[in-house]
Amino acid sequence: MTTTFSATTYNVLAQCYVRPDRYRGSPADALDPATRRARLLARIDALGSDLLCLQEVEPDLYEALCARLDATHASAYAQRTGRREGSALFARRALFTWHGHDVLHFAAHRPGDDDLALIARLTVDTRPLHVATTHLTWQPDSTPTDEHLGHRQMLELLASRDAAPADVTWLVAGDFNATSQSVVLAAAYERGLAESCRAQRPWDTTAINGRPRKIDYLLSSEGRLDPRPGVLPRLSRDTVMPSASEPSDHLPLTVTFALVS
Repeated sequence: MTTTFSATTYNVLAQCYVRPDRYRGSPADALDPATRRARLLARIDALGSDLLCLQEVEPDLYEALCARLDATHASAYAQRTGRREGSALFARRALFTWHGHDVLHFAAHRPGDDDLALIARLTVDTRPLHVATTHLTWQPDSTPTDEHLGHRQMLELLASRDAAPADVTWLVAGDFNATSQSVVLAAAYERGLAESCRAQRPWDTTAINGRPRKIDYLLSSEGRLDPRPGVLPRLSRDTVMPSASEPSDHLPLTVTFALVS
């Protein structure tokens, strides 16, 4: 029987970034810290994912998630230096053996900032699997490729992958702050990572500033995993996020993967 597992990447929107002037269309209760926290926890609970790859996680949200998931999921958290948020990973114990985790602090970053990838070393059905969750730096597409921080960060993450044993399957998840046609994704595709949602429609994951677009991804080692993406709600120029139904300004993106024999 083929082993399958579900994976979700989700930028949960750190509360420290929630300002009424930034989210003018959102109702007040969608921005209220306590109400939004309860909705986030309920949203994540409802996903029921075997792997959770989260970004913009504040320490108190991580503690609340651990209180709910510790019985079923192993976890790790890495906070960005000088920031109030970071990345978190949760892996279902019944499916994955957790062998530890690493934190890659990118050499490429804005002055005084800290960007990172949190990488869990797992085994699934006796196969080694490394899962990375990251939040890459945004820069406009007009930025020269060799100066583009998101592109350079992706190259650093790929170098970390290349340093691992060749039999390791990789899953690279996160908010890449880049469209599928960007130099950021081109670097991943050119070096053997596959887009798990290429045929998914609709596939937009955010509508910030009234611009529906896809900037969240679950990439996997080409030929190692068979992806079956879930269904996303259709976003439009009028979509309001955060809202009563979506507590973040990103949608959670979930894919079911089957191991390729």
